[in-house]
Amino acid sequence: MKDVAEVLRTKEEEFLRVKKEVEALKIAVHLLDEEGKPDHKQEYRQMLQLP
Repeated sequence: MKDVAEVLRTKEEEFLRVKKEVEALKIAVHLLDEEGKPDHKQEYRQMLQLP
């Protein structure tokens, strides 16, 4: 039987990973939507770098 604290920690880590992926997708949508507009593209690219 798994330790409840360990399961909770794992689920929290998974949640944070998915949350980061969702944010990256939101940024990607903005990049695609702003094709040709150089305003924040470099900033978005840096934010998209996931571990």
